Amino acid sequence: MVAIPSFWDERKLLVFLALIIVASVAMLFEINAARRGGQSLADEIVGTVVTPIARAINGIGQAIGSEAYVVTHAGVITAENARLAQKARDLASANERLKARGDENTELRRMLGVRLASPAKTIEADVVGYSPEAARKEIAINRGTRDGVQRNDVVVNGEGLVGHVIDAGAHLSHVLLVMDPTSAVPAFLLRTHTWGIVFGSGPHARMKYIGQDVKVLEGDKVVTGLGEIYPAGIPIGAVLEVDRKDNALYQVAVLQPAIDVASLAHVLVLTSK
Repeated sequence: MVAIPSFWDERKLLVFLALIIVASVAMLFEINAARRGGQSLADEIVGTVVTPIARAINGIGQAIGSEAYVVTHAGVITAENARLAQKARDLASANERLKARGDENTELRRMLGVRLASPAKTIEADVVGYSPEAARKEIAINRGTRDGVQRNDVVVNGEGLVGHVIDAGAHLSHVLLVMDPTSAVPAFLLRTHTWGIVFGSGPHARMKYIGQDVKVLEGDKVVTGLGEIYPAGIPIGAVLEVDRKDNALYQVAVLQPAIDVASLAHVLVLTSK
């Protein structure tokens, strides 16, 4: 008696045949790819689908690992950041101290040059008092009559004219600054050889009594002229602008003083004896 195949047996046979066909086609693709020197179908599937998925999974793993490291070592990382921040602040502070020392050394060298060039006896002094808000523009220095300082002695630094002594105690003196409105200094325009008088004017100074025919330019240098108190040739400042009116007898030059009072720390007193 011959067995008759059932419907399910036919389906299995068809599936089997289909797999054989697919395998044959795949083999043909492999052979063809090998002949062309290209990738096989399986390699393309792996490169297109499997590899990106594997990379994504690996990236997620690394990110999770990094986050886990940060969480578990948060205290160590915070302490290290604080240490590095403090080190940066220490380096910045040290740099500022070195810069300040360099500026001070430069100023002292300039003052030494003034001292060597001055025919008068000089006395070194430190600025120990200055009130920018005060109506009178003056400084206090730590030298007085016991050191040889007297009233009307001229005071300079490495940049130029500071002012003159208005009172002297045993160990402390007060110096009226060139910027004070009551200060009056005989002055000389170097470029034009023109005379005038410099008066204080707040943060600046003003050179008055300059003839209308004089061509005054921005940046012109002004020095002291020989007078009752002041020796000649001490830098006072430079011209910032010129106030010239046609109906006035004279023109006025606004000066930027040579000294910077805010950073004034050391001065030289030119004694009269």
